Amino acid sequence: MTTLSDGLRQSDRVRFRMSVEASWVSSAGATITQNAETLLVSRNGGVLRLTEKLSMGQELHLRRSLDGDQWKNTRARVVAEIDQDPPNHFLYAVHILDPRADFWDIEFPAPHKGEEALARLLMECSFCQRREVVYLNEIQLKSFEVRKCIARVCKLCDSPSIWIESQSEIRDPENGMSASHVDERVIPRRNRTRIKARVLASIRHRGFQEEIAVCEDLSKGGLSFRSRNQYPEGTRLEVAVPFTPGTGAIFVPIRIVFSQAIPTAGLYRHGAAYIKPPLDV
Repeated sequence: MTTLSDGLRQSDRVRFRMSVEASWVSSAGATITQNAETLLVSRNGGVLRLTEKLSMGQELHLRRSLDGDQWKNTRARVVAEIDQDPPNHFLYAVHILDPRADFWDIEFPAPHKGEEALARLLMECSFCQRREVVYLNEIQLKSFEVRKCIARVCKLCDSPSIWIESQSEIRDPENGMSASHVDERVIPRRNRTRIKARVLASIRHRGFQEEIAVCEDLSKGGLSFRSRNQYPEGTRLEVAVPFTPGTGAIFVPIRIVFSQAIPTAGLYRHGAAYIKPPLDV
């Protein structure tokens, strides 16, 4: 399996499924057009599922259908073949060549703004349906825990509105894609205020089925959760929290810092620290 390029790490990666039309010129000079779908999207790229074998560096023309007869277009390049999805699909990491294209119609904040966030969600304005990756503070997290929505200002509407979680345009299959391994650094430990929050978290571990766990508390540097599985100290995982099945989950890397058995419940309590990705280049 090939590691994702740094180009796909310059923003949060959102597990979000949407239809995309991809076309390219083959080595024989023929133009090939195929319907594809996204598995992950980021500010400057994403992961596409295609049925054709492509080579590294292959340029693609991508377009998305908008309302009516409108289409959104961009150019992209294949930067890695990530995996094969039986029986005849290939998963490719692609880099969008025009960073100003806003091809996904999703606003991605600068990653450094998430260092003070307690949680992150892909949300949309209930008025205009504009999607954004939203970093939640303590008040917003408590509101979402109770009401499954938050109040914030929409830049497009230029007014306060109610924001809800965005649903994927294509329903997720039963088996998710394995998490990719990247070189990352643990955020240094320091005193952090922990917020009690009984929300669901999705835990992803390479080679294992995705697990839905219960989060007990969150802080800016990590979280604790209860799990049916025991993850030894030092284990690297990915977590999406809060998590709602069928929505655009945002997975971030974590490292287990302690693991404690709860014999009466048949569960394990884990503490994990967020892992800071490499700085953008």
